[in-house]
Amino acid sequence: MTAYLILIAGALYLVELAFYSLAGRKARKPRKGPFPFQKLPKVSVVVAAKDEEENLQACLESLVSVDYPRDLLEIVVVNDQSADGTPAIIDRVAGEYGFVRRIDAVEGTDMRGKANALSQGIDRAQGEFIFLTDADCTVPVTWISGTLKHFEEKTGIVGGVTLISKTDNVLSGIQSLDWDFLLSIGSAAATIGKPLACLGNNLAFRKKAYEDVGGYRKIRFSVTEDYALFKAIAESGRWDYRYPMDRQTLVETLPLGTLKEVFAQRKRWATGGKDTGLFGVLTLAPGFLFHWSMIVTAILAPAMFPLLLLLKLLLDALFVFPVLKFYGKIVHLKFIVYFEIYYLIYVAILPFSVYLGKAITWKGRKY
Repeated sequence: MTAYLILIAGALYLVELAFYSLAGRKARKPRKGPFPFQKLPKVSVVVAAKDEEENLQACLESLVSVDYPRDLLEIVVVNDQSADGTPAIIDRVAGEYGFVRRIDAVEGTDMRGKANALSQGIDRAQGEFIFLTDADCTVPVTWISGTLKHFEEKTGIVGGVTLISKTDNVLSGIQSLDWDFLLSIGSAAATIGKPLACLGNNLAFRKKAYEDVGGYRKIRFSVTEDYALFKAIAESGRWDYRYPMDRQTLVETLPLGTLKEVFAQRKRWATGGKDTGLFGVLTLAPGFLFHWSMIVTAILAPAMFPLLLLLKLLLDALFVFPVLKFYGKIVHLKFIVYFEIYYLIYVAILPFSVYLGKAITWKGRKY
C-alpha cells in the first residue's frame, strides 16, 4: 500500500515539475520587437516603509541609480507610521535628490496594513506607470527600462522575479531555494494564463489599470495585497498581464533572520494564496501528497526513505537548475540537502496551519 502511494504521488509530482519546466522556458524567452514607447512615459516608484532604518538606505541608493531620465521619474516613499529612524533616512535622500519625496501614511481609512500605505502613495503619485518595491530590496539599474519593454498597448500589469541576495548561511540558503521554486512556478503559471502568485517588491502597472479596478480601496482585503491587485487587473477583462523572467528586471531582497519569521512569511503568502482557485489547489496538491507519502515512508518503511529523499532532491535540482543558471545563481544548489528537509516539513504542515491556525501577525499588525 505504501509503495502504491509513493508511486502515485511521485508520478503526479514529476508531471507537475515537467509541466512548469516547459512553461518556464516560455517565460524566459526574451521579448521580441521594438521598445513599445516612442516617447518615454512618466514613472513613479512607490515604496512603503515601516521601521526599515536598517534596509532603506541601500534600497533608495539603488532606486536613484536607475538608468531612467530623472525628469520623468519620481520616487515616493511612504513612511508607514515608523517608530525608528526611517523618516530621517527618507528626508536625507530627498534633500539630495529632488525627485524623491516622503509621504506619511495616516490611519482612519477603510483599509489596513501595507495596502493602506501603498494606496496613499499611489494616489499622490504623478506617473503614468507605477512601480512597486520593498524597503529591504535593491533593484538593478535596468529595472524600469527593462520592465517597460514588456508593456504592450493593452498590458495593464507586469510582475517580476525577486530572489534572495545573500546566501551566507543555511537559513538564507534555504530561503533562496524556496524563492527560486516559488517564483519559477509563479512566472511559469502566469505565462500560460494562470496567475497564481506575484510579489509586490517587483511589480509595475499602468495607473489607469489600477484606477479601472478601483485601486486598493475597491479590492477585497488580502494579506497578500500585491497578488490581490495582480489578480484584479488580470481578471478585469480590460487588460492583459505579463510575468516574465528577465535578467534586466531581477530584484534582490534580504533573507529573514529567523526560522520563525520565515514560517510567518510563508503562512501569510499561503493565506493570500487561498484565492488562487481550483488551479491553485491542483498545483499544490502533488507536492503536498508527495511530501506526506515521504513522511509515511519514513515511519513505516524507514529503509526506503533515504532513497526517496535522494530521488526528490534530483527532481527538484533538475527543475530549478535552468532558472538558477539563467540568473547566475547556481551557488544556491549547495544548500539543497538542507532545503529538502525544510521543504518536507514546510509543505506538509503549512496547509493545516493556514486553515486551522491563529491570526497572522506581520510587521506588528494582526490580520
